[in-house]
Amino acid sequence: MTNKNRPNILIFVMDTQSVRNMTPYGFDKETTPNLQTIAGEGIVYENHFVTAAWTVPSFASLFTGKYQSGHGAGASFNFLSREIPTLAELLSRTGYQTVALAEVSAASSGWVSRDETDLCRGFEEFIPIFRHGEEINAGSEARPVFKYAEGEDSGSTRAIRLVKEWFENRYDPEKPFFMMIRCTDPHLTVWAPQPFRGRFLPEGVSDHEALEVNQDVYLQCMGLVPNRPGGYMNGRDWEILKGLYDGETACLDHRMGLLFDYLTAKEILDDTLLIITGDHGDLLDRDGFLGHEPLALFDDLLHTPLIVRCPGVVPEATRVSHLVQICDWFPTILDLLELEETAIRWEMQGVSLIPTWSNEPVREFIIAEHQPLLLEAEWFVENDMDYRSWMQSLKALRTLDWKYIWCSDGNDMIFDIRTDPGETNNLIATESSRASAMRKKLEGFLLSIEQRDYGDKLARHYTPYIRNLKTWGYFRELRFPS
Repeated sequence: MTNKNRPNILIFVMDTQSVRNMTPYGFDKETTPNLQTIAGEGIVYENHFVTAAWTVPSFASLFTGKYQSGHGAGASFNFLSREIPTLAELLSRTGYQTVALAEVSAASSGWVSRDETDLCRGFEEFIPIFRHGEEINAGSEARPVFKYAEGEDSGSTRAIRLVKEWFENRYDPEKPFFMMIRCTDPHLTVWAPQPFRGRFLPEGVSDHEALEVNQDVYLQCMGLVPNRPGGYMNGRDWEILKGLYDGETACLDHRMGLLFDYLTAKEILDDTLLIITGDHGDLLDRDGFLGHEPLALFDDLLHTPLIVRCPGVVPEATRVSHLVQICDWFPTILDLLELEETAIRWEMQGVSLIPTWSNEPVREFIIAEHQPLLLEAEWFVENDMDYRSWMQSLKALRTLDWKYIWCSDGNDMIFDIRTDPGETNNLIATESSRASAMRKKLEGFLLSIEQRDYGDKLARHYTPYIRNLKTWGYFRELRFPS
């Protein structure tokens, strides 16, 4: 049995999974029965937030304990600088067997990797999980929908198989392990295998009608959805798309249940700090928004699950309402393993979650950031469209009661979360004093941390269209890239 002072650590990231449709978070459909079981054996964090609205900066925060301003990886610099130590490097150095398994899909290949972004630096083994299948078009070539090939199953099926193979062939039971698994089942384009795909669709919806629903982010954001008044998706579209998302979540939950059963049978699960979370969510049911490319820091993007289980280490059947963030795991693990690591702690921006295991709060607020969408500007430049409104910075400060979003174009927002959890009523006109106070607090905090700006250097989509942005000062190409 693993020493409880040095437990195995397994972080399972459900890519693009918000709390919106999960049973432990109050969803009225049984999408996640296996996670509900795990939740009953551990802690559910009701107010866990990521530091950014998409994969690269969120994973960088997970692995470094820093905010986006602190690690510098995001929409303009798609790398994790080698000057910043990672959690995997530390655990490998302290005797952990380290392995990362990351699912690769058509929409998100390479973001969580050692090659393109260096997010997985420090893992002794990196195992890519390729998602096979074919793309079919529904009505328009601009709207590809991923369809599983005959006899194929979701990428998470391969993920669980590869995890089992690793334990059977390469796991050293004499050493604790640190494993990270990333599955992209809930990521657009959403089209789960049966029986999950049809289980949550509105009654009477056929595959043909479901295929016709827009899943193209740009068409929705620009008001160009074909055959829809105003160019935006209608209520039935959203209900169908939500049903497809629910099917993806249920499919992944089923696969995760198979993994938990396997680890239980191998007598591994109870010796493991199991951390289940999401790197961001998606925006649904808002005109002008879809997915996580849009210019936004709403809670639908930032509020993701955090369920933790480790018998004898964390309490069972517990719900924690205190604010926590994805960057808090590095300092938590340092404290759990009783590692000094003074140089790492000096720059740490997250906070240890161990006090929350005794229901003590650890932070007054959370921070999230969004960089100008260089990656998305390519689409606008290529189509000769005005992209200036998209080239904005956003920064958010959120307490349990209020949320303030600073916008570089001056159109700031503030929301009363208690009465308006959907963030639909911007109170900036009547709450300007409160917004000013929150802006000053946000500014003071960001000035207090070590910030990094590496310029603009992209791992992908590095095309002439991007270079054109240099003319207007939106793209700052490094002369001597590090």
